[in-house]
Amino acid sequence: MSAENATAGRWWALGRGDIDATVAQVGFNLAQMIIPVFLLAPIGIPLAFSIEHLVPGYALGFLLGSLGLTFLAVRLRKREGRANVTAHVYGNNVPAIIAYTLSIVLPVYLQTHDAITAWQTGAAAVVWTGIIKLAAAPFAGLFRRFIPIPASMTVFGAAMYSYLALVLLQRVFDQPLVGIVALAIVAVSVLGNIPITRLRIPPFIVAWTIPLLVGWLIGYVHPVWPGAAMRLPFVASLGPLRSLSLAVPYLSVIAPIAIYQILQDIASVEGAYAAGDNYDARSIVACDGLATLICGAAGSVVTPVVYAMHPPYKAMGARIGFALWTPIILLLVVISGLTLFMAQLFPWPILAAMIAYVSVGVGMATLRRVDRKYLSVVLLGFVLPAGAVVAAAVNSALPALKLSAANPEVQSALNRSIYWSSVQGLGSGFLFLVLVLTALITEVIDRNFGRASLWCLVASVFSWFGLMHSPIFRWGAQPAYAEGWIAAAVIVYSARWWRGDLSPTSTPEPIRPA
Repeated sequence: MSAENATAGRWWALGRGDIDATVAQVGFNLAQMIIPVFLLAPIGIPLAFSIEHLVPGYALGFLLGSLGLTFLAVRLRKREGRANVTAHVYGNNVPAIIAYTLSIVLPVYLQTHDAITAWQTGAAAVVWTGIIKLAAAPFAGLFRRFIPIPASMTVFGAAMYSYLALVLLQRVFDQPLVGIVALAIVAVSVLGNIPITRLRIPPFIVAWTIPLLVGWLIGYVHPVWPGAAMRLPFVASLGPLRSLSLAVPYLSVIAPIAIYQILQDIASVEGAYAAGDNYDARSIVACDGLATLICGAAGSVVTPVVYAMHPPYKAMGARIGFALWTPIILLLVVISGLTLFMAQLFPWPILAAMIAYVSVGVGMATLRRVDRKYLSVVLLGFVLPAGAVVAAAVNSALPALKLSAANPEVQSALNRSIYWSSVQGLGSGFLFLVLVLTALITEVIDRNFGRASLWCLVASVFSWFGLMHSPIFRWGAQPAYAEGWIAAAVIVYSARWWRGDLSPTSTPEPIRPA
């Protein structure tokens, strides 16, 4: 009897694919969860304070959200009577971590010089994010039906294949020897599908342990044992909830991040549907929203999101067990006080090599799900996140150099060198830009000029409020862009009279279930 058949009745069992997924998920979540700790240390917020306040609550919210997603997967498994259902992949969100740390916690601390106030405001921002997600959850199915399949799949691909891969993949070369060894193992055993020995050892286990040993031997990895210290997975304080009003001025940061995460949740549902697992988008967004709210109320400034990784994890053989054991392991690490120690065992060159596989899987899933006549839509959508990648790099580098993009001299230098205003216009709210542009081109290809012009008007509204093309959320944020999209709506709508043959290139795809 094969291992897969032996564990078919036990959804919580860790098969070969689930072991790989658990290794990857624990590594991703640990490494990213402590990003705020190191971003804030140079400005004077002590590491000990950050570890005790900013981080632990994430483990509690992550556990509850993962349990919700696990329940939905088990329910789908029972309803359809098949053992190959894969749970949604859950974890923390790098864009939100960086945005909330540098755009909320950092400025509040610089204004007040009070670490408590800065932490409470950041955690309150996470609570607001959860509230927005919960408010949007009942309409998630409607959003999914309204957004054309090529557009939703391109958003799904752009979030991981383009943006996160470009932001994180270069970290393979943080230490070239370690990174190249890890990348070679992933390339041969995972992308090349060559089993590691007759025992078929899970390849991510090998891609983690062998490079880790190499890193230890050359002195790149030198974990320091701090000793165990029991810690609650939350901060016993109502400060984050009492600080909700303090976070309101930062809705310009919070609202775009929340909507971006809702879009990613919905896109992840579309990716799962393409891989054969049809989840209810409303339930997925609701699970994420509740978990996000709990993360903030428990004191964390780190927000979770449903990862756009379902197809590659399913292809890897992951089922449901990883979704249960990953948050349990993370919770035990946080409770034992070993967060920093364990994070040292997952250096970025190794994680980046794993991301190489995941990003390729997401890109392939997108291309397979989209009809050939829409490939121009997908290719354009994959290019659009370039502005966000450059903007993220610059915004992360400037504080380290003790510079601010708000300084006129810095802005002038950036505009002369990298056309900074154009980069911001392309990168701010980039997933909205991907969504709008790919949706309107899809509708044009199908000769639905009215719907295409409607997407232009949506882009105009997004631009006016600063959800797109703008780093801030406010009334009249980007009037020039809003005017441009209104002009685009007129042009697109008038295209119906440009030629006589207005028949679509093929029959439009049917509406999918919510």
